[in-house]
Amino acid sequence: MNEDGKMNQEYDILKLADYHEHFSVGECEAELIINQKMRDYPCLFGFVHLTESRQDTEQLFSAMEQRAREMGYHTLAGPVNYCSWMSYRWAVSRFDLQLYPDCSNPPFYPKYLQEIGYKPLYTYRSAEIDMENPMYQMGERLYQQKIGEGYTFVTYENEAVYEQADAVFDISCAAFRGSYLYCDIPREVFHEIYLTWTKGLHIALCMAYDQGKPVGYVMGYDNPDGTCFISKTSAVLPEYQMHKIYTALLYLGWKYVIAKGYSKMMYHFQCEQKGTFHRFDENIESDEKRYAVFVKEI
Repeated sequence: MNEDGKMNQEYDILKLADYHEHFSVGECEAELIINQKMRDYPCLFGFVHLTESRQDTEQLFSAMEQRAREMGYHTLAGPVNYCSWMSYRWAVSRFDLQLYPDCSNPPFYPKYLQEIGYKPLYTYRSAEIDMENPMYQMGERLYQQKIGEGYTFVTYENEAVYEQADAVFDISCAAFRGSYLYCDIPREVFHEIYLTWTKGLHIALCMAYDQGKPVGYVMGYDNPDGTCFISKTSAVLPEYQMHKIYTALLYLGWKYVIAKGYSKMMYHFQCEQKGTFHRFDENIESDEKRYAVFVKEI
């Protein structure tokens, strides 16, 4: 599924918005979205469809900017479909490389946006990592250490993953609260909207437990085209983030991927401004694709 298909399933999220308004010029269209729960940028544009008419694009954004100013806002950021639980960002490189889910925008989307005064706000990258790397060996040692300390680790696949959905939701909310473009969503929205893009995937979840309590996870799946395994989301409860649980989970995930016959894994949608962002050595990275969310002072 590309981001366009994913977006069509996400319009119901707008019922949570403090305000939203549809704008169109020619065949270009977008939603102006106000989300006061957003810590950093509450005035957003999302659900964007553009044509190659630069004039229509400029008029579309000019109309949204004017309305935002009338409402008392001084910045407009996006593309973000309400918050980071939903589709957001545009691809800015490697438009030939299709992952899952992915941003299917053509190159003129970010080009036109920057020409009318928008600048990259947060940047993201996806890159393929060679499984044979020093962190794999370090992870193995930490994994054994954590087992010795009483932690347990379980790998779930396919339908068994969805039985752990509530635990994943609770850990994610606690871990991501305060992150860029994040706000909480109701549990039922997580089940009814967010999880829809995962249906039909061969999905795996590695979960860490402390005395039976879920404390962290890593989640990934086979790219539907069969070219790679994608590591999509990981989170550890804040009170466990200094306990090396994440590194132990990474090892367990890597071990699972190697057992499936892959020699590399795609780390998808990593935010470069995040404090825990880690770039691997160039000799074990390949196939980088970049993305961005943009902002303009209005």
